[in-house]
Amino acid sequence: MRLPWGSSIRTGLANGSSTVVATVTGLLLAFVAASAVLCGVASGSAAIAYQSTQGCAQTLPVYVAAVNATGQQTTWIAADARKVAAQQGFPQTLVGAYSDAYGRDLGPAVAVRLAYRDDAAANLQIRQGKAGSQLLPEAYARNTGAGPGTPGVSGVYSDLQEPVSPFWCTEVDWVTLQTLGDLVSGPIFEPSLDQLTATAGRFTVTAHFPTALPSTMGQAEQLRQRGDALASALKAAFAADGLTGVAVVHQQFPAVLANARQAQDNLIAFVAPLTAVSLLVGLVGVMAIATQWCRRRQPQLFLLWARGSAPMSLGAMGLLELGGPIMVGAVLGLAAARLTLPWYAPAAELEPATLGWAALLVAGVVALALLTLTITATAWTHRVFQVRKQGRVPGFVRAIPFELPVLALAVWSWTRLANGMVPAGDPAATTHVDPLALAFPVLAVIVVAGVAARVGRLLLAWSHRLNLWTVPSVQLAARRLAAASTAVIGVLLVGVLAVGTFAVGNGVEGAERDALAAKSGNLVGAETSVQVSTDLGLGQRNRSLPESLRGVSTLVGRAGATLVVDPDTFAQGAYSTLDAIGQLGADGAIAVGPVPTGQLSLDGFAPLHTIAAVSAFPGIPRSGGYVVSRKALTNIYAPGSWFVWSGADVTTVTSALAAAGIERIHVRTAATSLNALPFLTMEWTFGYIASVGALLAVVAAASLLLAVGARRRQTALSGALATRMGLTARTLIASHLVEFGAIAAATLAAGAAVGLAASALSAPRLDPAPWLAPTPEPSSWWPFAAYSVGAALLVVVIAGWLAVRGVRTAKVGELIRYS
Repeated sequence: MRLPWGSSIRTGLANGSSTVVATVTGLLLAFVAASAVLCGVASGSAAIAYQSTQGCAQTLPVYVAAVNATGQQTTWIAADARKVAAQQGFPQTLVGAYSDAYGRDLGPAVAVRLAYRDDAAANLQIRQGKAGSQLLPEAYARNTGAGPGTPGVSGVYSDLQEPVSPFWCTEVDWVTLQTLGDLVSGPIFEPSLDQLTATAGRFTVTAHFPTALPSTMGQAEQLRQRGDALASALKAAFAADGLTGVAVVHQQFPAVLANARQAQDNLIAFVAPLTAVSLLVGLVGVMAIATQWCRRRQPQLFLLWARGSAPMSLGAMGLLELGGPIMVGAVLGLAAARLTLPWYAPAAELEPATLGWAALLVAGVVALALLTLTITATAWTHRVFQVRKQGRVPGFVRAIPFELPVLALAVWSWTRLANGMVPAGDPAATTHVDPLALAFPVLAVIVVAGVAARVGRLLLAWSHRLNLWTVPSVQLAARRLAAASTAVIGVLLVGVLAVGTFAVGNGVEGAERDALAAKSGNLVGAETSVQVSTDLGLGQRNRSLPESLRGVSTLVGRAGATLVVDPDTFAQGAYSTLDAIGQLGADGAIAVGPVPTGQLSLDGFAPLHTIAAVSAFPGIPRSGGYVVSRKALTNIYAPGSWFVWSGADVTTVTSALAAAGIERIHVRTAATSLNALPFLTMEWTFGYIASVGALLAVVAAASLLLAVGARRRQTALSGALATRMGLTARTLIASHLVEFGAIAAATLAAGAAVGLAASALSAPRLDPAPWLAPTPEPSSWWPFAAYSVGAALLVVVIAGWLAVRGVRTAKVGELIRYS
């Protein structure tokens, strides 16, 4: 007799629905496993890229700084730096040297520095003359009358002002023009270091070694190792020349790398529990597939068992039929995880061996899934054909719902999360949250998904008592749902997990993103803040904002903890505003934070009374203060400083102020005011959680459509007979829409409720900077509701169309004969 095992693979492929379900399950398992690895590695790349671009790139590996060096020491420092850097594989060395303030005998005595830096002439904009000898700064030339033609001077360069180009980012303190207060011009550049050191005096010396920025953690580690070797060699060279007490070798990159590695470790620790839970859900799905296969193939399995086949061999037949589709799905899942990396991961850069490690993990997960499939099928045949008794698990153990231990774990997780990430009011504290605390929202979703499934099963069992034949569409829908209760509960369980997980991920991710923007904006006051002269702030000497900045900028004064604003333009430049700003008059004030309210008496201002009180305000992010109108000033010099707050980018603002000849210092931007890495880590983590939720939603939708296809013959027969007995097409369509709409509505209601609630509870406690206002809060849930309902309606319509089409195209005679 020819045994069926040889044709098992062909037999399995002949069953379309089982093949598709097994393939989708393999895809889900592989995608979750591979994406966790890829996202973890990509987070390291994103973290190191962020850390590397926050400061000046020239300071990344190693740099040298010397103060009060003699001319000879300056020459030795430069020579040692160049020699050692070349030996250690750093091809470029940028040496800079700056004298103390030096009086030049060029017209009026004006203090100016003498300076030299490698490649300086190529990175200066020559306004007059050319490079070759001394280059004068434009402000100095304008005040002294010196220029090309003056002995020893070959050209005049445009003053360097913030923000400077990357070439000058390490030299800002020595080369930029400062016009607020006493004029401090940029330096006079000498054509060579020897000419500079020939002058008497002491020098500040810098040496930097520019190199390519790392894009992965592996490249960053190599750069750290090279930097360590360079630093050791430099220290040895300086010690040999007696420069140890003068030239100091600095290393910032080890700390940068440590922060990036900590961010990566945090994300991996956060993602690992979610990945484990998702894989367990996938393995439960494999068990369900195996059980369904056994039930469908029960007659054949019983016949083979009666002929002497052991349960293990019968389980192996299930492996042969379903193992191939699972492995094909795993390959597709691995490919999908790699191709969609930019969608769910914070960066697209990966270590060279990352995909190989992801493939190994996928292989391990697939092997576990195939083992689970075989064991489940073997155990089912053993229990049904040989034991024919209930298992030996005690009844009280079987009566304990799995939601209870998960709920206990969720409560424990909540107690850890309730303490927050860092102590409030401590900016120096290290951002940390343990992975178990971060698992709270996902655990809450699992608990509610289990409860929803149990409630759904009870309602479906109770629906047999339902008598609504006056509304036949509802009655028919309830009957069909009860007849397919197992498939319905499965779709409901996966759907609630999907919607809840997506809501949690989307909600917390948005909260972290919005909190970072709000805290940064409130810290600076606007996208760009520049301190300007008092005459501009008060409108003296016919000074006013340049035309190009009007409409996007405002002038703000600061008198201690009091902000002086222009109510008419404040909303144009500040990060955020209040309706109460427009109500500020000559006697009104807005109280910010824990400060007294009511009648106020502030030095330099008219008597005031508070018209509103808020917890935070742009420019007053940490402690309390007041916001008043400039109309309340009785002493125009009460504000000690004035600022231009603008919604424009920093280059636009500073260029416009420079073109108008407005003095300025202290340029700040919201983008660089706050270390965003802890926020980004949370954002990346919950973005990945949202992507897993989206994948589960696709699986839930596919499961519903597959369930429609799997019971198409049954529904087609009953529907076709019902239409021939008078059921109208309108009622038929309505009944199917009610059936699938009830599943979708229950899924959305339970999933969205727990997801939004869990994100609302978690977001405020996942605050990397609690000392800054505002607290992270989930953004509006309307967008989430809109596209969730839209996607659900689309699935319902497609499922309803497939079901109705099966009924209307059915041939009753063939269906009865087949049945």
